[in-house]
Amino acid sequence: MKASLHAFSRRLNDFLSCRQGHMALMAAIIAPAFLGLAGAAIDFNSLMTHKTNLQDIADTAALASAKEASLNGWSEKAALSIVEGLVAANKDSSTDNVVSADVAVDAVNRQIKVTLAQDNHPYFIANYFVGSPQIVVSSTARTNNSSNICVIGLEESDTATVSLDTNALISAPKCAVYSNSDSTSGLVATGNSNLIAQLTCTAGGYGGMPKNYNQELPLTDCPTVSDPLASRPAPSIGGCKERGATYSHYTGSLQPGVYCGGLTIRASSEITLRPGVYVIKDGPLIIESSSTVEAKGVGFYFTGANASFLFESSSQVDIEAPTSGPLAGLVAFQDRSSPETDFVITSNKARKLLGTIYLPNGNLIVAANNKVADGSAYTAIVVRRLRLSKGPNLVLNTNYDETLVPVPEGVGPQASTPQLIH
Repeated sequence: MKASLHAFSRRLNDFLSCRQGHMALMAAIIAPAFLGLAGAAIDFNSLMTHKTNLQDIADTAALASAKEASLNGWSEKAALSIVEGLVAANKDSSTDNVVSADVAVDAVNRQIKVTLAQDNHPYFIANYFVGSPQIVVSSTARTNNSSNICVIGLEESDTATVSLDTNALISAPKCAVYSNSDSTSGLVATGNSNLIAQLTCTAGGYGGMPKNYNQELPLTDCPTVSDPLASRPAPSIGGCKERGATYSHYTGSLQPGVYCGGLTIRASSEITLRPGVYVIKDGPLIIESSSTVEAKGVGFYFTGANASFLFESSSQVDIEAPTSGPLAGLVAFQDRSSPETDFVITSNKARKLLGTIYLPNGNLIVAANNKVADGSAYTAIVVRRLRLSKGPNLVLNTNYDETLVPVPEGVGPQASTPQLIH
């Protein structure tokens, strides 16, 4: 018995002291741990790769949807469509399992947040450390501009900086209308009037019912819009070309120059205004009923006492702003030192006003019973107040690429580069 125990003890010691095959045994014991660590590293690397790829898509989608919104309106539906399209276009192994794509549109701050969630990848180790969905990324892009701008009411405190009553209509489906007034009724639409715009924004509040705004209520407490033409230099003014010029039953043309005491075109006249700058000084521009005025490449500068315009009810007025020169892109430019003055359109045939109407101290009053400016590729209005009454339909087109008349910086399409803010 003692001999057998001694033999067993010797064999055990021999086994333990033996180095033959020991590394194989140790490798067999340690290998699974190393394989597990390597698998975990590959697993987490795959997870991070998918997350990075998805973040890139979210960034691209946020920038694209914000840029589109700045031109065509802050619509959640439109933004989601853009995001889903980009996800589909980038569909590969990193996006096969996207389970949701959500957008949050903030029209006031002009930003869009895109959130993408991804799930059900065969992550072996990572599944123990992350929940479901396994990847959630978000990206927010902001732009400084909301859309094309076609109306700015500059008055900052009074009521009705922009106002419509009776059956008046503003048709601006692809551009924005701004009232800078901080009054609780700085923007007003009453009666059967209707303001249709891509964006309607007021620094204060508004008056009227949802029906007056095509069910899209104005945004309130908006930041004011600075006068985009405040630094535009006025044209030089020479000596008077004519004084108290009045044309009755006249057919012919007139030349640019300084019309001291104003310019009156009486009934039954048919006049072509030659291209250039017409300075209307110390008196009004009056186009009486039954007269016709064609003005291509023409800009009017109003300065001095009583400098304004009146387009009477059945006059026909077609004006296209200059493509170059001091009034390039401007149909009308009011001297900034002028007192508050009314500029009035009652014409039912003022169908072409191509360019920008700039009246920093002027109240543009449109009281026609027909479409106004609908024959223009574009019309932009920057005035102290805009007031519509009776039954006009002021049509503000945005077909900028259909004309050579330039759009002054600050109105029309806004050059905007969205930026990521996440």
